[in-house]
Amino acid sequence: MHLGTRLRRILAMMTVLISLLAGLGVASAQEDAPIPSGEGGRQTPRAADGTSASLHSNATDTPLSSPSPIQTTTPLSPTPSTLSSTAGTPDSTAPAPAESADKTEDQASHTVLFDPADSSKPTHASVKTGTLAAAPQQNPQREGFRFEGWTLDGRPYDFQTPVLQDTTLKARWTKVTDWTLSPDHGPATGARLTISPPDRQEPQIASIQAAGNQIAGLTGDGRIYTWTQDSTPVQFPLPTHAADGFRYLQAAAGSHRQAALGSDQRIYTWNSGQATPTILDTGQDTKFTSIGMNDNRLLAVDQQGQAHAYQTRDAGSQEPNPKFTKQAETSLPGKAQAVTAIASPGRILIVDADGQAWTWETANTGSAKPARIKQDPGMRIIQAHALNQGFLLLDTERRIRYLADNTTSPTAVNLPANIKTNSITANDSQAVITDTEGHVWSWQPGEAPMRADDGNKRYMQAASTGSRITAIDRQGSMFTWDVDGQGQPGKPARVSTTTASILESASLNGQPLNLTKNNDAWQTDMPASKPGPTTVLIVGRQDGQPFTKNLNYTVDQPLTRGAEPRSTFTVHFDTGGGNPEPADQNVSTPNGRVKRPSPDPAREGYLFDGWFTGEVAYDFSKPVTKSLTLTARWTFKDPDNTWKINPDQGSRLGNETTTITPPDTSRGIRFTQVSGSMYDSSISYGFSLAVGSDGNAWAWGSNYYGQLGIDKPDQRNTPAPVPKPADTPMDFTYVQVSAGSRHSLALGSDGNAYAWGENSKGQIGDGTDNTSPRTTPVKVKKPAGTPADFTYTQVSGGAYHSLALGSDGNAYAWGHNYSGQIGDGTTTRRTTPVKVKKPAGTPADFTYTQVSAGVYYSLALGSDGNAYAWGENDKGQIGDGTTTRRTTPVKVMSPADTPADFTYTQVSAGGYHALAVGSDGNAYAWGYNDTGQIGDGTTTRRTTPVKVMSPADTPADFTYTQVSGGNNYSLAVGSDGNAYAWGSNQKGVLGINIAIWWGDTNPAPMRVRDPSSPKDKSKGLQAEQVSAGYQHSLAVGSDGNAYAWGDNENGQLGNDSIPTGQYNSKAQNPAPVPVSFNLQLVITGVRFDQTPASGLTRGDGSSVTVTTSAHAPGTVTVNVDYTLGGAPKTPDTSLQYTYLPAGVLPNAGGEGILLALATGMTGMGGVLASRRHRRETHSLSLASHG
Repeated sequence: MHLGTRLRRILAMMTVLISLLAGLGVASAQEDAPIPSGEGGRQTPRAADGTSASLHSNATDTPLSSPSPIQTTTPLSPTPSTLSSTAGTPDSTAPAPAESADKTEDQASHTVLFDPADSSKPTHASVKTGTLAAAPQQNPQREGFRFEGWTLDGRPYDFQTPVLQDTTLKARWTKVTDWTLSPDHGPATGARLTISPPDRQEPQIASIQAAGNQIAGLTGDGRIYTWTQDSTPVQFPLPTHAADGFRYLQAAAGSHRQAALGSDQRIYTWNSGQATPTILDTGQDTKFTSIGMNDNRLLAVDQQGQAHAYQTRDAGSQEPNPKFTKQAETSLPGKAQAVTAIASPGRILIVDADGQAWTWETANTGSAKPARIKQDPGMRIIQAHALNQGFLLLDTERRIRYLADNTTSPTAVNLPANIKTNSITANDSQAVITDTEGHVWSWQPGEAPMRADDGNKRYMQAASTGSRITAIDRQGSMFTWDVDGQGQPGKPARVSTTTASILESASLNGQPLNLTKNNDAWQTDMPASKPGPTTVLIVGRQDGQPFTKNLNYTVDQPLTRGAEPRSTFTVHFDTGGGNPEPADQNVSTPNGRVKRPSPDPAREGYLFDGWFTGEVAYDFSKPVTKSLTLTARWTFKDPDNTWKINPDQGSRLGNETTTITPPDTSRGIRFTQVSGSMYDSSISYGFSLAVGSDGNAWAWGSNYYGQLGIDKPDQRNTPAPVPKPADTPMDFTYVQVSAGSRHSLALGSDGNAYAWGENSKGQIGDGTDNTSPRTTPVKVKKPAGTPADFTYTQVSGGAYHSLALGSDGNAYAWGHNYSGQIGDGTTTRRTTPVKVKKPAGTPADFTYTQVSAGVYYSLALGSDGNAYAWGENDKGQIGDGTTTRRTTPVKVMSPADTPADFTYTQVSAGGYHALAVGSDGNAYAWGYNDTGQIGDGTTTRRTTPVKVMSPADTPADFTYTQVSGGNNYSLAVGSDGNAYAWGSNQKGVLGINIAIWWGDTNPAPMRVRDPSSPKDKSKGLQAEQVSAGYQHSLAVGSDGNAYAWGDNENGQLGNDSIPTGQYNSKAQNPAPVPVSFNLQLVITGVRFDQTPASGLTRGDGSSVTVTTSAHAPGTVTVNVDYTLGGAPKTPDTSLQYTYLPAGVLPNAGGEGILLALATGMTGMGGVLASRRHRRETHSLSLASHG
């Protein structure tokens, strides 16, 4: 009510004031009118230039040019003192040059941060708004990795993109691979060796250009590849005598010749007949920032924002090496600064730092000046490409415009359904448009855009040569396909820039080895050799160049019967400049583990993300199998990465919008291990657990029983931190986690086991049962009779029971025991850990080395290399050849046709089937097989272990390195690094990009799809670890990221882009998707001095816009409520907002504007009255002289 009254009062006041102003203006105009000649008086004399000729005063009396008291000059109009010499008609398409651009003296700038993503300090660059960023002078270096280029949001960054906001670019790295020998040790004779070449690592392509049938591609690290429509890409050489670190910054394609901008900011040109590029002779030491080309014309923009035009003979000239000669150079009117320049056959187009386009006639470049084209208010052009009769433009709103030759106003080019555009390219009469969804469109002037891709991939840029489309996907890989006469696109084919490596010969101590080709590798038999280290010499060609290399091999010493090989491995810690630097740890084998150093190292200006080996976070729960170096990973702590509010002041009346931007919370933390919940024979409450490289445990999915460790029943669709147990030290970390069906287990750095979730069967292990769930971690009791220094070393969660290994080498169990799964010889429920009996016939020093809990049974690995099982056996899951239930451990039978020294190296209990990895590298399985979960090509139940088939198209030396049993399916990791799956594919748990509801069988291993190419059967998920749950699967990828696939009913995939909900057919994903681990900060509420703001609207990233509440004048604290990773945090109070009193003009509105108008009008009234008085005096003076 009060606000409406106030608004009506304001409007009334404005009406009166404006009327007063209009009247004063009219009066002034009448006073300024010439006095007619005649008896009634004299006309004021005028000088030739139109100014008033004052006879009795030195002051000039300049008439107002309009009734307005404020003279406005815009870039599209002449200045007040300049009259247009010609009057253009409204229909004229001829460009009218602007006399002044009227730019501000200093343009705003933005910060571009270059993050090397290798724990070293990022560098900053200040870039004027609308201009181009320049990459650091030298590409970053990282031992063992190849720099691929700079990325923005994970996609290759094109440095021809104007900078319009603060930007963080991250380096992308590819691990350098080399020739390998597998195995690298073996017996004195009979070993089969495999020599494998390095991976064919395609470069990251950042941009492509096409002209005629020529294509040029620029890689992220500054190399140029050129090819024609029907040829293969060839890397173009660097200039002769190029300095170390030289790279290309931009490539420009012409139909007969090409050009490039070098990192020395000079221009290089060449044609198909040249072996090396020629530097452009500019006649002076000019440095350039961008180039453009059209047949025989080369355009360039220098560091001062001037445009230069160079030209050769006619485009069709047969001269073998035509030289470019300078045609003209120009500066834009006023203070406009050119950023890019391109040319069509008819004219040149220049885009300035404000996104304004200018045309420059090619026939008259020497004398004509650039003319501004007509653009909608606020339109800013960010991309421009030339066609044969005009230009295609893209603005910041992702809308396309076409500027035809001989016109000054662009027209809209619309994609269907208002789809936005990501990038554009042009070649002759055809343009190629890539939309923000990654689809490709072709377009010609006068026609509607047509889809030009098959929809199976997502692209970021594309170009055409005739009917051939070449495109870059979002990872920087190139693909090509043809579009037929009916406009139907063909299937994309990968464009390769590398050649296969060739192994020509190999020898051992001068003795030639007989090589046989096997897929992409070579194999040979090891001749008889003496024990000790030796080398295999290999000779061949790689990347087209000859090479010679030595591969190390060790001939093992023969073991005496019954001897156990033992050794000590050294683990070194590289802190990368952090302190303290931990001492090396010597770890004994087998089954020795390295202890996470405490405290974590610290480094000024950085945040510690954890210990890594390469890209993968190190898993401290795994036994050490070789000497290694663990490297600290750091995230730069940007001092400018703080909470921000803009604007930070406004009217006391409120009702004004302001934007709050939180700091970037992304970190380099990764998961070291993952665990998916298992089947419990009734209702599934799917959830997932993980350990982070920061030492925290993380959980997501269903929290119905508190299994996430969060004291609220809400599910979490992305990872949330599990609270640390009460009364633990500050440096406490989680070492290992294991998900049961409705409860969770964890191993702490203090050697204790912790549990949370359902406790109906005593599975928590704290001495209670049939109680309410434990919603936060509680300590599992230590077994009776154990010494004070007893610790747990591994845990495993079953359906309703739990298992653990102790530091004394015993296995312990607690919880449900109906089927004897506790292994103590009884079926009595246990609410605290009890010792699992040792198998009959084992020696006194026998120990357990690994445990795995199934639905109603248990598995373990013994120090003798045998597998043992106990509990339910109705499906043969015990593996002893019977279906008899066992209440104490019995030996799992060895597979048929294995040698006497065969052992098991890892075991995993599934729902009603079991898996193991053998010392021969094979995977074995037994138990239920109704959906093919055994993986032997049948659906026959097996009561003893049988060999899992090797996947199709794998080499003869393929082995399995890890297995994981789910409800009715299985997962594994192969020696080729791929993840494999077999069994039921319900809800898409196999990750093969197909999902079914129920009833399928897949009895042979299949490759889990690559997350970036889920439709490509030939590509697989490269994994370090896999975990099979009930109806969802998890993996830690070799890139260090976590992935999930299958059912997402409870959010257990950890990716909030996948729907959730019971009976929701879309709540699943049949191919791996990234787990959204980096904590997302979500603002949930804003209060100005405890008064809630309204209209909270989410913007870019995590920012929000709110409407302020009314408040008394003064500065108040802004309270921001937010969650981090779904968990509520303490409100931020670092921001302040100032409420201004009425009458102050904060945003050119409200009561302040009325005071300003009133003051201005009063002053204007005085000026006009004074002028009237002078005129009357002047008239009287003239009359007195008459």
